[in-house]
Amino acid sequence: MVLAAAILGATLVGAGVNLLLGRLEGNITAVDVSEQVGAPSRAPAPIAAIDETTGTYAPLNVLLMGSDIRSGKGNGGFGSASKITGQRSDSTILLHVSADRKSAIAVSIPRDTLITLPKCKKDGQSTGGYQGRFNEAIQLGGPGCTLKAVAELTGLDLNNFLLVDFGGFKRIVDAIGGVEICVREAVNDPLSGLVLSKGKHIVQGEEALAFVRARKTLGDGSDTSRIRRQQAFLSSLVRSVLSTGTLLNPATMLSILDAATQSLTADPQLANIQNLQDLALSMKDLKPNNITFVTMPWYPSGDGATVLASKKKGAPIWAAIANDTPWPPSGGAGETLLRVQPEMIRVNVLNGTVTKGMAKKVAKQLSDQGFRIGEVGNADTSTVTTTTAQYDPRWDVSAKTLIAAADATGEPVKKSGQTMTLIIGSDFTAITPVEITDLAEDKTANINTADEAFCAQ
Repeated sequence: MVLAAAILGATLVGAGVNLLLGRLEGNITAVDVSEQVGAPSRAPAPIAAIDETTGTYAPLNVLLMGSDIRSGKGNGGFGSASKITGQRSDSTILLHVSADRKSAIAVSIPRDTLITLPKCKKDGQSTGGYQGRFNEAIQLGGPGCTLKAVAELTGLDLNNFLLVDFGGFKRIVDAIGGVEICVREAVNDPLSGLVLSKGKHIVQGEEALAFVRARKTLGDGSDTSRIRRQQAFLSSLVRSVLSTGTLLNPATMLSILDAATQSLTADPQLANIQNLQDLALSMKDLKPNNITFVTMPWYPSGDGATVLASKKKGAPIWAAIANDTPWPPSGGAGETLLRVQPEMIRVNVLNGTVTKGMAKKVAKQLSDQGFRIGEVGNADTSTVTTTTAQYDPRWDVSAKTLIAAADATGEPVKKSGQTMTLIIGSDFTAITPVEITDLAEDKTANINTADEAFCAQ
């Protein structure tokens, strides 16, 4: 997602783009995974071609992997784990981009998921076929073996991947200028060296890596808790890269592109810079609020260290990806993912129109849908044209429910408290019922969209 946004930005900048992209293509390391996934090399095939029959792009599935390899520039020194040999795919995300390019879902797969490792080839020899942790697959047969593991886990056909190591991750974050993160409590993690006060911070380099990698002394110490921090980090990173200021700054874009491409290993199709440019252009209208992050549903294995994939809860996600249908049902393309029940939201209702009694009428409609009503009265003016929901940014997730119910425009108001204010404008029609996703209460799923800023621990 970061690379796609970067290439899109370079395209928008314009001057010298073709020369720039041609120079950067050689930065990406291409790895043919056909031996593992059973498909021929797809290098010549355009990845963002429009189907002449349907008039749309093909849906896209890409496995995004973060390697914990310690060899190579910038990859050593992560706490006491710096002596670890080999590599594991400790952060793995299955990214699905819809055919209409208006929505995407990014599914994090816990590294400690217990699976039957796929049979893969390494140095001409067959290996695997026994039980182990999911993140061990890459050590058995490279990124292609991890692709095969995910294919067996989900039932999906996968051929494309992007792999970045520690050094590459740090270079990309530094090129962006850092990423804003938030922690609910002060952090002092001796294993990673991460020291943060409670609240918001801009992290770069080693500190950014420590935030997404630290585990033992943060949250409940589990990998699934760490995934939540990674999702918060990536959501913030996506917002930063897709911001107008970043996309239209030539110097910043060149820096991001150089850092991103030289840090990547990819399948031959994605290692082709023209394919990446076309892919980025096809995704130009994808907005953060339509990028959904979710964790593969899981349950404890019973050994205190690993987890098992929940086939029942995971099946709807894999089916939606396979069929390219919206997921979750209330958070598809053009819709908003709603997770907070109206009963949890308190609202002041103010009439900003010349129609008498509107505040009382709307308050009644909100109450009928379960919202808790506070003050009911008149706004400072009766010439409001756009119905507006004012809310404290700390409760932006809750605000989505009110905004959807009133078909209102959201207006963040810092330090305004937990009670929101709905100002009725002349465009108001009615309060409509809202649908809360069924997985909203499933703590293993950890759903959020990329437009949400939240504190994670």
